[in-house]
Amino acid sequence: MMKFDKVVKIINNDNTEKEYLSKSLGISMLTSKILLNRGINQLEEAEVFLNPALSKLYDPFLLKDMDEAVTRICEAVDKKENIWIYGDYDVDGVTSTSILMIFLKKIGIEPKYYIPDRMTEGYGLNKNAIDYINDEGGQLIITVDCGITSFEVVEHCNQKGIDIIITDHHQCIESIPDALAVINPNRNDCKYPFKKLAGVGVAFKLIQALSKSLDTEINYNEILPIVAIGTVADVVSLTGENRIIVKNGLDIINSSSNFGVKALIEVTGLKEKQITSGHIGFVLGPRINAGGRIGLAKYGVELFIADSIETAYTLAKKLDAENVKRQKIEQEILKSAIKTIENNYDTEKERVLVVSGEDWHHGVIGIVSSRITEKYYRPSIVISIEENEARGSARSISSFDMYESLSKCKDLFIKFGGHKQAAGLSLYKENICYLRNKINAIADEVLSEEDLIPQIVVDSEINSFDISLATVEELDMLKPFGVDNPSPLFLLKNAKIKSINCIGKEKNHLKLFVEKNGVEFDCIGFRLGEYSEKLNPNDTIDIVASLEINEYMSKKKVQLNIKEIMLAFSNNSKIDKKYSDSLLNSFSYNTNVSDHTSFNNLKIHKNIDRVHYIIEKLKNDDGIMVLINNFYILQELLSEVQLEGRSIIKKTEISYNFSMQNKSNCIIINPILQNIDFRQYKDIYLLGLSFDNITSPSFVDLLGERFLNIFLDSKDIDLNTKVVDDIVPTLGDLRAVYKSFLNKNSDILRINIEKYISFLNNNSFLKLNEMKLRLAIEILNDCNLLDFKFKNEDYYIKLNNKPKNKIDIENVQKFKYLNYLKNNILNNYNYINSYIEEED
Repeated sequence: MMKFDKVVKIINNDNTEKEYLSKSLGISMLTSKILLNRGINQLEEAEVFLNPALSKLYDPFLLKDMDEAVTRICEAVDKKENIWIYGDYDVDGVTSTSILMIFLKKIGIEPKYYIPDRMTEGYGLNKNAIDYINDEGGQLIITVDCGITSFEVVEHCNQKGIDIIITDHHQCIESIPDALAVINPNRNDCKYPFKKLAGVGVAFKLIQALSKSLDTEINYNEILPIVAIGTVADVVSLTGENRIIVKNGLDIINSSSNFGVKALIEVTGLKEKQITSGHIGFVLGPRINAGGRIGLAKYGVELFIADSIETAYTLAKKLDAENVKRQKIEQEILKSAIKTIENNYDTEKERVLVVSGEDWHHGVIGIVSSRITEKYYRPSIVISIEENEARGSARSISSFDMYESLSKCKDLFIKFGGHKQAAGLSLYKENICYLRNKINAIADEVLSEEDLIPQIVVDSEINSFDISLATVEELDMLKPFGVDNPSPLFLLKNAKIKSINCIGKEKNHLKLFVEKNGVEFDCIGFRLGEYSEKLNPNDTIDIVASLEINEYMSKKKVQLNIKEIMLAFSNNSKIDKKYSDSLLNSFSYNTNVSDHTSFNNLKIHKNIDRVHYIIEKLKNDDGIMVLINNFYILQELLSEVQLEGRSIIKKTEISYNFSMQNKSNCIIINPILQNIDFRQYKDIYLLGLSFDNITSPSFVDLLGERFLNIFLDSKDIDLNTKVVDDIVPTLGDLRAVYKSFLNKNSDILRINIEKYISFLNNNSFLKLNEMKLRLAIEILNDCNLLDFKFKNEDYYIKLNNKPKNKIDIENVQKFKYLNYLKNNILNNYNYINSYIEEED
């Protein structure tokens, strides 16, 4: 079976819709295609997407229970009650707490806040915290980013006589806690138009509602950048209201009056840069998260509510230092986890990687799980063991619902929770091995081999004329990028490499110049330096990249930021071992010359794009068998299959010599016809010429009444000749190889095939490859000149006594057959071409 290491899926959509949006909005077809890819097909929706003004935000009172919450808070404000904000230790919880603290302080209230300790209390409301707030005289608690499942704690709060208002965004179950008000767009009975707000987004809607009721203006310059940070860091959809919040927050973040925002930007070296959602996700957010991960989430809140730049700067530096510690801890655990996996796991068979370690810091195991899932493209669960109990964090791939799968293992857990792509859990140490077995048994049932192949989703194929400064500047209208609005990815096919360099301190970044249609482009591939050893100037490659503007010395030019390079089936590929082995195997079954026979059920197709015809057949039909012999036509077909995502490979077996018949369609490379059962296939296609006579009597009998469709092209003569020339040794090759063995002056030789080819080619006129040398040894064996065994990439050769009579090598069966194949290529083409041609 042939396997792909990755596939590309190009999103397709309706051309009529593209043209409509393009003309109506005055944008390029490329930009309108990306809007459609994002699910935006209505003109009004597209206009809001491209111009996300704050005036387009929804009325906050559309949220269920908003009226009740605002009424109670206004009452507390009037009576100067003791108000507490109860948050969470992640960025969403910290920013939610911060903006409510800032707003309430601005209207003359001195609220207090409580953030649970991640290490000792864990996520969400807890009774001890409520008792503490009660002891401190708390009269009203407003939760942010938590509380929607805290039924017992809310009841405890009610018993203490403390009113509680829940604001949250996490998924609700059928019932909700008995709080004074529960504001959550995901309530079943809430009709709010946008369901994907982060916790900080819900808190922001509460502030909007309070500002209306209290007739108080919101200082957007101070608050909105904080809301943007929390929204991006919580990895929620950057569409709808979230897009409006983040876009406008980023527009003013560099000029924000908030001391905490200023200090954080200064400490992270972003002061002079245009801050993007990427900077929040990978620079600002992790520093705020670092405090929460090690039990110091209050640093984040204190940063944003600081009343002086000096205080804020001190806190920002502390968070920056904690982030460095967090990174070190994370790397140590990741290194240990990978070592465990590499030494103890079969990653081909283990579909969910469950790895555990003693006293791993559970504040960072979620990040480690993400890294493992990214590295192995497998769902993973990373578990920290502390004495008899263990806490785990899980991350998944798109085709595996982690929450649903863990639900089937709930008898093993103390508690667990999460969603499709991520989850948290706790369990007793002795249950870890049972979890590993059970979750993998579940994965075996729901995940196919194809689900474990990374799929890169590409917005569009582009050509050289699509790549310009104007294009990139127009694409910038789609920012900010994130969940549900990723940075557009494009496929540039058949780009010719002009130059290759490795750059960076560790030489781990790839710098390419490529050319397409006479136009040269600058490319950068971060952390792709390894490709420098696989690529050569003049190679033709397919590139998956985003487009960006690189400015150097006030000069702007387009740069392709490479995300993937598709190498496996490029047209500069050399014949690989699997192909040559299968070809040798097919030859071993067929060393007798067979004649053509009359074939009534034969259709010849010429002047047709045969590869794309077959691609459409494989995508849309069942019962399709494709036979293919030529390596170079195979490369052309496989390169297109690889660009169809998983849609073809899920239903099409790609195998050598014969079919396992485990999928509805198959592609058979170098078919051994007598070993193939054609009965389950309705349509048989031959791409290009076979090496032998495909219309032999035996094959006609095997097909029965089925038609054989042959796709023929005049270039097939040259392509088959090229393959045969690449693999069949000449008489001169045979003599030179045998002579080299004799010159070793030893009856028994051990030959490493790769090293011996290099030795022969460097010391003679020969141009041998592995296939030629292997065939040469087999032919010399057929001549009784030597015996051999092949083991672990080495040949063990025993030279026989020289024969008394001269050997006529040209009449040795295998050599004769191979030369017949070479000489028969033109005859084979002419015979098939002599049938009535059908123009498609």
